[in-house]
Amino acid sequence: MFPVSLLQTLTLPLCVCREPALTLWPATHLIFGQLEDDILTMRNDMERRMQLVNQAYRILTQDMDMRRIDENRRCSIKTTEGTSHSSDTDGKENFQLTLDMGHFSPDELTVKTQGRRLIVMGKHDKKRDTEDGSYFHEYREWKREAELPEDVNPEQVVCSLSRDGHLHIQAPRLALPTVPERPIPISMIQESLGVQEMPSDVQNSNGEGEKQMD
Repeated sequence: MFPVSLLQTLTLPLCVCREPALTLWPATHLIFGQLEDDILTMRNDMERRMQLVNQAYRILTQDMDMRRIDENRRCSIKTTEGTSHSSDTDGKENFQLTLDMGHFSPDELTVKTQGRRLIVMGKHDKKRDTEDGSYFHEYREWKREAELPEDVNPEQVVCSLSRDGHLHIQAPRLALPTVPERPIPISMIQESLGVQEMPSDVQNSNGEGEKQMD
């Protein structure tokens, strides 16, 4: 038989613990909450990076398009540019130069003369805001110089711009005076001999010295 004291301890009621139990891992809802916050942060960062990439790509494509347009217009300028001769109502010939300046507005063009040199300049500078808050800067500059012929007076040069963007520069040609016929004489070039003549007094002194030696 068991002792009485041992039987009493075995029949005591169990003690229920009301304090929260400590575990080795954090709670499940805390883990998923942290993961959700990290995923949202990564997604926002990726969206911001994608916006920057799209903005850079849009600016790059616009710049490439503008360069392509400028190159095509430069080629068109080379093909359409040239001097020509025209006649007025009196039958006199005129000096005429045509340039394709369709990529510039009239207030962006400058035409001037410097001595006998004709200078044509175009400058385009424009800034435009985009929808995402950035801006697009468009800058273009073009310059061409030409020497006026001798029979053109720089003060009589005029220019006009047509609706299709062609700049016409013209000036009347002056009647140069006729040069009369003039004969040009031909001069003969004499070649110098290598032997130089000695003076007569020097030759006499040499002759007397030879006689004394004899």
